[in-house]
Amino acid sequence: MSTVWKKRLLKLGIIVPISLNGVATVDALTRSEFNPIRHWISHQSLGERGWLGTWNLLLSGTLILVFSIVLKLTLESGKSAVWGSIFMGTFGLGLLIAALFPIDPGLNWPPGLPASRSVSGQIHDIGGALVFGSLIAVCLVLSSKFKESSDWIRWRVYSILSALVVFASFVLCSIFVALDFSNVMPSAPSGLFERISMAVGCLWIVLLTLRLLGNKESTN
Repeated sequence: MSTVWKKRLLKLGIIVPISLNGVATVDALTRSEFNPIRHWISHQSLGERGWLGTWNLLLSGTLILVFSIVLKLTLESGKSAVWGSIFMGTFGLGLLIAALFPIDPGLNWPPGLPASRSVSGQIHDIGGALVFGSLIAVCLVLSSKFKESSDWIRWRVYSILSALVVFASFVLCSIFVALDFSNVMPSAPSGLFERISMAVGCLWIVLLTLRLLGNKESTN
């Protein structure tokens, strides 16, 4: 792959995370009766404009898979480069699974439709765990890629902190949704913490890409 095309495709690491979160946010805020504090990004594949939520996940997952390949070519050698690109790829794969196997109705979304459980929903849950697990893993793995470079010390700290925030937010999301489903805490803010987890992980990808584009020698 030529250097020019490598740089062009590397920019997917900026475009895709921003578009994924941007489309999800605008769509959530403009849907009648949809509550982004309670409802998840995946719930946007159901009900009104469900096609938009599905295609947002589908296109994002596909392009992240492309980005994972370019990331490996950019980082070149080393175990962390290999595993970092693999976990970036599983992040994209998780998005694809979440798109192809829609989440089950629940948390009063779509309106008037009772909560249910299906094989599709169970597979979707696996995809969701893969998404957030991969974000955590890629932050941690690539935090060690530049451990011998003094220019990247702050980046390593930021990467570890990002992984912790993604993990903590996803755990809180899981706790709140369990409380919501059990009616212990109706309308708990599980959607808010899912969106925080996704946004923090995606911001890390954007900033990593910007550093790689601006510092050619960082991968030597």
